[in-house]
Amino acid sequence: MIELLRCFLDICLLRKAPQDLPASSFLLGLAAAFFIIVDVSIALLSLPLGQALALTLVDAVVLAGLLWVLLWIRELLPRYTQTLTALYGACMVMQIVAAPVVLWQWNAVPESIGMALASLLLWIWLLWNLFVIGHVIRHAASTVLPVGVGLALLYLFVTFSITRTIFFPEATV
Repeated sequence: MIELLRCFLDICLLRKAPQDLPASSFLLGLAAAFFIIVDVSIALLSLPLGQALALTLVDAVVLAGLLWVLLWIRELLPRYTQTLTALYGACMVMQIVAAPVVLWQWNAVPESIGMALASLLLWIWLLWNLFVIGHVIRHAASTVLPVGVGLALLYLFVTFSITRTIFFPEATV
């Protein structure tokens, strides 16, 4: 288990790629379960349990669906299990890293230096998260990092649009 977490961390540090993971349905299920647990835990900071779980499931399904479409278009579906495992695992690690900063931001006094610094750190985290997802996609789709990051931005935009429409319809007006 420690070796698996180390591999996910190395993916987040751009030192390993999805092909460094075994193609295992069991491992994919494990990574998905931990991704959901961590994501729901962070969402619970601002949402009730049902909404946090639904939001996380939408994120997980959108990620899996967009990845499947990408690999299908590129005729690389045999890479799906490893790539989705890498994405769920890396996103889980990134969420764990962000959790203390999110807590700090939630507890910071509005318009304080603490709030500003926490917000800046979360923007940096978001950029790094896009690079991590782009790195994984680059390897899976046999493309270059800018294309991977662009696809990561597309995933972020689609996920944001869907969750905003479903869970926060008053904000879309």
